[in-house]
Amino acid sequence: MELCNQLNYVRSLSTGKAYFYHLAADGEMCPIEIDRTRLRAPKSGYAEAYKGGSFAQKNVAPQDLAYANPQFIEECYVKPGINEIYCAFSLRIRANSLTPDVCSDGEIRHQLSLLAKTYQELNGYHELAHRYAKNILLGTWLWRNRECRKLTIEVTTSDSETLIVDNVTRLSWYGHWDEPSTACLEKLTAYLTRALSDPCEYYYLDVKAKMGVGWGDEVYPSQEFLDSREDGVPTKQLASVELQNGKDTVAFHGQKVGAALQSIDDWWHEEADKPLRVNEYGADREYVIARRHVAFKNDFYQLLRNTESWIESMTASQTIPNDVHFIMSVLIKGGLFNRSKAK
Repeated sequence: MELCNQLNYVRSLSTGKAYFYHLAADGEMCPIEIDRTRLRAPKSGYAEAYKGGSFAQKNVAPQDLAYANPQFIEECYVKPGINEIYCAFSLRIRANSLTPDVCSDGEIRHQLSLLAKTYQELNGYHELAHRYAKNILLGTWLWRNRECRKLTIEVTTSDSETLIVDNVTRLSWYGHWDEPSTACLEKLTAYLTRALSDPCEYYYLDVKAKMGVGWGDEVYPSQEFLDSREDGVPTKQLASVELQNGKDTVAFHGQKVGAALQSIDDWWHEEADKPLRVNEYGADREYVIARRHVAFKNDFYQLLRNTESWIESMTASQTIPNDVHFIMSVLIKGGLFNRSKAK
């Protein structure tokens, strides 16, 4: 099967902004506020004293390297007297991977829909749901903030069921989960499996983390991307959202939360030691390399070309290859998968 000129899938997992807050004695939601700091950062970069890649020395005096670079940045810290902070977001789940949103070729639409149907019949969505559920309950979406004194994750489903996992920092992606945590994982997996494969109902989650913190601990929200500098404006700015009381609190962008939930691809190698964020070419930011480079013939586009073969093999063997799990995870992520037009 070749790609068509127009092929688009709408994402199945839609995350909102994750907002930080703490609770006052009367239960009122209070903001985690932004501090603005001016500091003198020492000159320590390679380019301060060297040029090029061959350690060619610049003509700088010893005093030049002792001067500081004045910086104006935004930071965020826990106020003294606060022992617990919270971070929460909402997640909408739709069964959008069952069929393309836009497809200019009727036969390709049929094949892709048949692939999803076969995958659903073999309970493939359970595997993906299990991985998304793990990331939600592990608090992967908290990023650096996950390293705290105590962490509890609470999930409320659209079925009004509440799942609570305590002592989350003791759990890991490949490690052992205790019985209560495993029970929550199984329930959330079953819910997400239904949500990813049922287009007739609206599914959503409310997710909340409670973090035990020390007075003055740093909080790590999203940073805003700045493509230019302005006088009197911080060169490092933090993302924020307004609470109901009109005060701004720090936040994660929805894309950053979504990236954490999508970190499920450890099918990229049979000896993979970590799950990557789902990406057509298996981008590994830690090592700055594509784990699914086209030379390996395991990138999304080359695997998708074999859709008919995947359907035949799954129907015959009643098993799902890991490559098909990866294909379906990309379709859940959504995006434009057009073939470039010939020049």
